[in-house]
Amino acid sequence: RLAVGAYARLSRAWPLPVAFVTCWAKGAATDLFTQTVVEQKGKVDWRRNQAFAVFSGAYLGCGQHFIYNVAFTRWLGSAADLGTAVRKTLLDALCVAPMVYLPLYYVCEDAMLRGSPADGLQRYVSESRLVLTSYCSVWAWFNLGHFLFVPNELRVAAIACMSCVWSVILSYLSHRTYEHEQQQQLRAVHALASSATSSLCELRDLVAVA
Repeated sequence: RLAVGAYARLSRAWPLPVAFVTCWAKGAATDLFTQTVVEQKGKVDWRRNQAFAVFSGAYLGCGQHFIYNVAFTRWLGSAADLGTAVRKTLLDALCVAPMVYLPLYYVCEDAMLRGSPADGLQRYVSESRLVLTSYCSVWAWFNLGHFLFVPNELRVAAIACMSCVWSVILSYLSHRTYEHEQQQQLRAVHALASSATSSLCELRDLVAVA
């Protein structure tokens, strides 16, 4: 209780820095868990990890503080009743997630990992049905409850706790293409090296015959 109270006071005093640090740490930890436990990778991709962590801090921390605590309050009011909570939940599921959050996530991820934001949008379009279905199945009921019961200063922290599960899902779903591309590049390098080795052997044989 003391820790929650201290966090709430810090969040009221410095909402954006506290939101960023909270979600940056959550993003880094959940992607590390995804890579080491879910995907069972032998070596951690720290570039991918920090891409996920920075996006988590910037959007899930600062961005969602503004959306949920500022914009939603201005548009739909601050009442903690069922009707207001339902409207906020629907606005998030039908507008914020498909039009802001998920496209921005894919654009930022591809910009940091591949250098091509446009490819990120194309990838989002191709994967949007699966990702949106997963998002709604995880977040709809949670958002309804947290708009009803969680005060503004603890809202980002509550979302961060719940999104530990969601971040593992999103990190895994969105990085499947990235991992596939890396494997293809590795196979191409191996094939090139094998071809070069064969060419050198043939050249050596020709020189020996001459």
